[in-house]
Amino acid sequence: MRIIRFSQKDDAKGSSIELSFKSLGDLVDQNDPSPYPSKEITEVAEDAIAVHVGDLPVGRDVKLSINLPEKDVSPEVQEKLPDTIRQHFTIRASEIALERKREKLRIKRGLKLLAATIAFTFLTGGVIRVIPKSDMLSIPIVQLFVTGVLTILNWAALWNIYETYVMGDYRELGMKIRIYEKIARMQIRITSGN
Repeated sequence: MRIIRFSQKDDAKGSSIELSFKSLGDLVDQNDPSPYPSKEITEVAEDAIAVHVGDLPVGRDVKLSINLPEKDVSPEVQEKLPDTIRQHFTIRASEIALERKREKLRIKRGLKLLAATIAFTFLTGGVIRVIPKSDMLSIPIVQLFVTGVLTILNWAALWNIYETYVMGDYRELGMKIRIYEKIARMQIRITSGN
């Protein structure tokens, strides 16, 4: 059974998104003793809001409407919940920005590792060319072993770089920050019904 229903209306001025929750507890963490607007938004609600806003073009004007059952909409909820949602996304955007800075440092370390790997690759190429000429390494099994170890070391270093650049999520974090900051500035209203 879905706890969130979604609808969207688009016009020339922008988009209106309506998310209907089955209860206030599906939107706001009921175990959070903090007063509004410091309450935490549930992960499910955060993801639902971010996904639906993120599906729209970044520059598009978006209005968010949160629909809750009548029994959950008190004057305090109606007044303070929009600020709670905005504050939540402001804080999460700053947390993600910090994570993005760490990712950027990781990429810088990856560049240093790439430079070291390139140097090591040239060194390995030189060693592999010298191996057949060396009396000490003239035994084929020793040549194979040394060449294999050097190849594995190069492969491991290159794999680490692959993980840093290809599998890293620096750009995704930047997009997530823009979406969260957009939500933090959005017009949000609380409605009741259904």
